[in-house]
Formats: sequence, C-alpha cells, structure tokens
Amino acid sequence: MPEGDSIRRVAAKLAPLVGQTLERVTTQGIERDLAGRTIAALHPHGKHLMIDLDDATQLRMHLGMNGRVRFYTRDEGDAAVARMSPGRASLVLVTASHVAMWINAPTVEIAPRRGPSRGLAVGSLGPDVLADGFDPHVAAARAAAHPDRTIAETLLDQRVAAGIGNIWKSESLHARGIDPRTKTGAISADEIASLYQAARELMLANLASAAPRASTARFAVYSKTGQPCPQCSTPIEAFQMGDPPRWTWSCPRCQPRGGRTGVSC
Repeated sequence: MPEGDSIRRVAAKLAPLVGQTLERVTTQGIERDLAGRTIAALHPHGKHLMIDLDDATQLRMHLGMNGRVRFYTRDEGDAAVARMSPGRASLVLVTASHVAMWINAPTVEIAPRRGPSRGLAVGSLGPDVLADGFDPHVAAARAAAHPDRTIAETLLDQRVAAGIGNIWKSESLHARGIDPRTKTGAISADEIASLYQAARELMLANLASAAPRASTARFAVYSKTGQPCPQCSTPIEAFQMGDPPRWTWSCPRCQPRGGRTGVSC
C-alpha cells in the first residue's frame, strides 16, 4: 500500500494541474459534472490526497493496496484512457494540457462544499507524520491510549498518526531497536515519540531521494527475510501480525523480545 511519502510524491507530480481548468472528469468511465471548474489546490494527508476546486468541491482519493496514479501530456493521456478498461480507470481528470488517471483506486470521493461526507474521513485521522509542524510527542500521547495493542499495530493506526504503513513501521522499529510485538503500554512516551520521529525522518529521506520510489536496497529489514541485519549481521526474521495479518520484519538481536539491546540500529 502506498504510504505517506508516496502520496506526497504523487502530489508533487500533479502540481502542474493547479490553476488548470477541467475539461472532463470521469469515474469508471462515467462523466461527472465538473467541466469548467478550476483546480485550486492539492494537499495530501497521510495516505489520502485531496484536490480542491474553485467552487469548493473536494475530490478525495485513497489508493488502497494496489491503486496507482499516472500523469500524462494531453495527447499521451487521451491515448492511455482509450486503451484502459473504464472499470479500472477509477478517476480521470482532463485539462487542456494534461491527463491524470487513478487506476484501481478503491476510494474516489467527490464532495460538494456542503456535502454531508465532506471532510469526515480525513477528520477521523491523526496528525500527518510528514506535515510541517508535526509533533511526535502529540502522536505518542495519542498512541498511549492503546496500551494493550502491539506497537506495530499502533504505528499502523491512521487514527493515531497518519501516513505510516508496513514499510516504515518495520523500518522505524528497527531504527529504534524495539520489537514489533512489544505492547504499546510497555514503552515510554519518549520512546514512542522517537519511533514517530524515526518514521518521519526515514520518509523524508526517501522523498529527498532521486529514486522514483523507495528501493528495497535502502531498507534495513523490510522484505529482507533471512538476509543479514546491516547492524549486527543476524538473519532478519519475518512474521505476521495484526488483523488482517500483515508481514513484519525485525532483527531478533537488535530488537529482542521482552527487552532492549541499548543499541540503536
């Protein structure tokens, strides 16, 4: 599933749309009554991307596990849309110069200014880990409300803090030497805050990378079952956690169950 840093990459890629007038908008091939509206702003929050129009209509998209976004020049985009099955084209935005297409996105919401659902989904989320002014201590205080959950599950809870997914969950826990199965209540507030800070720093570093997306070569543990830990060379373990189960990776030496090594990996 695309995580917060991936959505910020999408927002940056689509930035040329701001100020452009929509010529056509379709959802799964059905034309929507938005032609003539101007794109006023794009802003991500966690794993959600919002597009505001000049009449205060808001579009909200979530890519789920398998959704993706493609951005084309107008001629290339028209050809790509013509080749695409309408059912897979979750949202298509067409302007005079560009075409943006969301493919297999499970969530596309179009909410007018006074629509009853407008803002509800994002309003239920915690603070965006990548937002300016993000305070990891605020996120830690919210996490403390779930003492009986594992810290891995708490990090994935978008209502606590938005943007962390399976990649940066595993990587931030490794960076701070904490076993994913540790109960949230067994970790100090400062340690939890350091986890959110680690996730933020890792995601910002990935955003700053010239690579178009996170490369597994840059990961310490994620998707590296059996490979040596970069800190201690112990083989990395993988196991499933949560409901629904999600694969999680950790180093059994740097992140021992029931205790800390005192070494930051």
